[in-house]
Amino acid sequence: MSATASRGLLTLATRQVQARWSETRNSWRDSKAADFEELYLSDLAQCVNTALSVLEELEHLLERIHADCE
Repeated sequence: MSATASRGLLTLATRQVQARWSETRNSWRDSKAADFEELYLSDLAQCVNTALSVLEELEHLLERIHADCE
């Protein structure tokens, strides 16, 4: 799988998680929901953005390596 495809899948999966959480949060409103959100989801966007940046850098590196081998 290419880095571009990986970035696309990661972006899509993150949007799906956020949408599902939004739906879930409408009915799950106790302190455990807040704890879950803080523990697992509060840093998700930042972590995904970091991963996307790394995947983009990796893709550029692999393109340079491929070009150097030709």
